Amino acid sequence: MILLHHPEVELSRTLLATLPEGCGCVDWTSATQREEYMALGGLSPSAFPSVIVDVPAYAEDRPQFGPDGEFLGMAAVTVPAHQEALRLPASWAAVASFTASAAARALLRPAV
Repeated sequence: MILLHHPEVELSRTLLATLPEGCGCVDWTSATQREEYMALGGLSPSAFPSVIVDVPAYAEDRPQFGPDGEFLGMAAVTVPAHQEALRLPASWAAVASFTASAAARALLRPAV
């Protein structure tokens, strides 16, 4: 996990003060930290704070269409592992609930 932090935002300061072990932090007011993070392909925040979390691969049902746009039915497709930005999490417990839900979804609907 990575906290995208802005020191002018109270919620961001609160999350930084209770940063879990192993969680990184990017101070968005530091040009150096921001550029290094973005150079690694980081997600841009739409608000501060944002927490970048890893989401494991999972399967989900999606509609399938033929060459002429006709609906063929539903089929399980794999959503690859990726990162998501959690915008304005109220607490680390809220972040943990999202990551637990994503992990449970991956177990219930494993990638095909």
